[in-house]
Amino acid sequence: MDTSAKQPNRWLVVLGTVLIQIAAGSFYAWAIFNNGFMMKTGGQLQIVNGVKKIMGGLPAGSVSFTFTLGMLCLSTATLAGIPLAKKYGNKKVNLIAGIIYGLAILALTLVGADTSIWFMWLFGGVFLGAMNGVLYLTTLTNAIKWFPEKKGLISGICVASYGLGSFIFKYIDMWVAGGNGAITAANIDRVLTWWGILALILAVGGSLMLKDAPEAEATTTTDAADDKDNFSPKEMLHTPQAYMIFFCLMTACMFMGLLGAAVTNMAAAWTQHPNEINVWAGSADAAFFVAVVAIANTIGRFVMGWLSDVIGRKPVFFITYIVQVIVLLSLIMTKPGTMSMGLMYTLVMALAFCFGGNITVLPTFVSDYFGMRDSSRNYSLIYQGFGIGAICVGFLMASGNPLNPGKVVLSNGAVLSQNFMLINWVLLVMSIISLIFFAILKKPVKH
Repeated sequence: MDTSAKQPNRWLVVLGTVLIQIAAGSFYAWAIFNNGFMMKTGGQLQIVNGVKKIMGGLPAGSVSFTFTLGMLCLSTATLAGIPLAKKYGNKKVNLIAGIIYGLAILALTLVGADTSIWFMWLFGGVFLGAMNGVLYLTTLTNAIKWFPEKKGLISGICVASYGLGSFIFKYIDMWVAGGNGAITAANIDRVLTWWGILALILAVGGSLMLKDAPEAEATTTTDAADDKDNFSPKEMLHTPQAYMIFFCLMTACMFMGLLGAAVTNMAAAWTQHPNEINVWAGSADAAFFVAVVAIANTIGRFVMGWLSDVIGRKPVFFITYIVQVIVLLSLIMTKPGTMSMGLMYTLVMALAFCFGGNITVLPTFVSDYFGMRDSSRNYSLIYQGFGIGAICVGFLMASGNPLNPGKVVLSNGAVLSQNFMLINWVLLVMSIISLIFFAILKKPVKH
C-alpha cells in the first residue's frame, strides 16, 4: 500500500484527533471540582477535630459519584457513537458531540443551593460522560485505521493526548481559580466557563480536521483468504478470546481506583502517621505527587504504544501485568504508615506507567486478533469493560456503598473512607488471572 501521497492528510487527521482527545481528557480533572460543588450548594468549610471539612451542601459521595456515572456512560455511548460515525462520518458526529460536551460543562454553572443532585448527574455524568466516549473512541479508532502499519505508535499518541487533557486542564482550572488554586463557591462558575469554552474550541476545531479513513486503508486486499482475519462483532462474540480480552481490559481500567482522585489518600495512608494523613493529602507535596503520577501515565502511553510495534502486544502485557502484581504485593505486605515516600513514588509511578501502556495497546490488540475491517465496532464492545470496571472499583473502594462509604480502619489505626486493602487484593487476583489469559490467548481462526 502506497500511502506517501496521503501522508499530510493522515497527519492532519492525527492533529485533529489530538485536539479532541485533549478536550475529552479534561473530564478526568473532575476531582478538583468536588469541594467547589459542595460549597456552591450550601456547604461551609469548618474545622472538625482539627481537620478541615465541608459541612452541608450536596454529599461528597453523591458529588464524586458523578464521575463514576460519567465513566459508565462513557463506555456505553461508544456502542452508539461508532455506528453513527460510520453512517454520518466522524467529522459530523464529533462536531455535534463536541458542542454538546462544551454546553454540558457550561450548564453546570447553573448548579446552586436549590439544585437537585439529579441535575449534576444528568449534565456532569450522563451528557459529559456519553459525549466523552463518543469523542474518545470514534477518533481513536479512525486514526488507527489511517496508519495500519503504525497502529501502536498512533494509538500511543492519541491516548497520551487523552491523558494529557486532565493534566493540562487541571493547571488551567487552578490558574483560573486564582489564589492557591482551590475551587470554591466564589470561583467555580468562572472556572467552569473557561473549561467549557476551551473544551468547545478544541473539540470543534479538531472535528473540522477529521476525515474518515477509507475502507481500503483498513485492509490491503479483499480476497476471501484475507477475510478470514476479519471478524464481525457477532462473530467476535462467539469466540472465547473476546471475553478473555474483555476481562483483561476491565482489570486494567480498575486501576483507576488507585490512580485517580484517591491516589493521594493511598500515598498518605502508607507513608504518613495516622494523624498526618489528611494534612499531607491536602498539601503541595500531594499536588506534586499527582502531577508526577500523571506524567508517568502519559509516558507509559507513548513508550508502550511504540514498544508494542517493536516486540509485539502480548510481551508488553506480560511486562505491565507482572509489574502490577509486584506493586500490589508490595502494598499488601507493607504495613500502612511505614513505607518510605521514595518507594511509594516508585510503586505508584510504575502502576501509572503500566496503566497508560495497557489502555494504549489494548485497542490495537483487539484489531490484531479480530481484524481491521470492524475494529471500531469490535473494540466498542470490548470497551464496555471500562464502564463495568469503573462501577466495580467505585463499589469496592466504598466497601459496597458509594453514596455512604463505611469507615475502614487500617492496621496502624488510620481511619479512611476508601477500602484500599480490599481493592488491592481484588486487583491482585484479577491481574494474575489476566496473566494466565494472556499466556493461553491465541489468535482466533474462522471456520
